[in-house]
Amino acid sequence: MTQYLVTTFKDSIGYVHPHVTAAKPNQTFTVVEAESKEEAKQLYRQDRLRNGINKLSKGIENIHKAMQRKDSE
Repeated sequence: MTQYLVTTFKDSIGYVHPHVTAAKPNQTFTVVEAESKEEAKQLYRQDRLRNGINKLSKGIENIHKAMQRKDSE
């Protein structure tokens, strides 16, 4: 499924302008709240690392459960 980034801004008379950008096939969008680009990059990297560690942990847990089931047979 394609991701879309929808951004809006208000002009000087208060009219809201939406802008929709579609992600390319090899692109995703992530929103990060930060004070600077450097901080945003750091927070993004930390989040990606945390998600990777969580996936690895769940994979190891699944392997452990599968081994326990095999041992009990």
